[in-house]
Amino acid sequence: MPAWDFAALALFCLMWLGYEPAIGLAGVHSINTGMRSVRVAWMASLLRRDNRITDSTLIGHVMHSTSFFASTSLIAIGALISALGGLDRVQPAVEALGFVPPVPRMLFTIKVALVLAVLVHGFFRLTWAIRQINYTIALVGAAPAASALGDQVSDLAEALGGMLTAALVTFNDGIRSYYFALAALAWLLGPLALALASLLLTAVMVWRQLGSPVATQFQHAAALTLRAHARLKE
Repeated sequence: MPAWDFAALALFCLMWLGYEPAIGLAGVHSINTGMRSVRVAWMASLLRRDNRITDSTLIGHVMHSTSFFASTSLIAIGALISALGGLDRVQPAVEALGFVPPVPRMLFTIKVALVLAVLVHGFFRLTWAIRQINYTIALVGAAPAASALGDQVSDLAEALGGMLTAALVTFNDGIRSYYFALAALAWLLGPLALALASLLLTAVMVWRQLGSPVATQFQHAAALTLRAHARLKE
């Protein structure tokens, strides 16, 4: 593999595998990190409610979204496996587009395999998220009323919120696989395209979490919500 391609691939892997740990270092300033406290507050409200239909609907929506993306990734995986099996036809057709530079067969295979590997990773993360959501649904369904829990409401809310957060962190990782699969696809245009796509994608995702208008409004709304829940505990 040429040195420039190897360097671009290394940068891609760093952005892909290092994004989640890096964004975690931002602490409560990121949306994903702050959502854990919000979910715990949600579970505390759920335990105090007699009617939990709305909560069940919201969790069901998460389940449907996760299942949809898992099914879609499986279709994309099948298409890429088919492409790998027919590279004799696929590579000339792709390179005939004009903007895709010709490369040796082995390097072209690695480029397609990278996209496939990212999507396979996403598929397994999404299906694991489905299992975790199922576990959470069972616990939510079995959760007793707050009056039966006494002073353990906060403990159970913390546990339920932690379960839901673990499931959705896995789901988010699966969704990011779609983004990084597109960045990996840019490698067909050359190593510079892969490097730029990886950096641009990561920058956009970091901006969403830390600097977007949604992030600002989320921090404000979350702070108000959590302060209100803190007063309920007093």
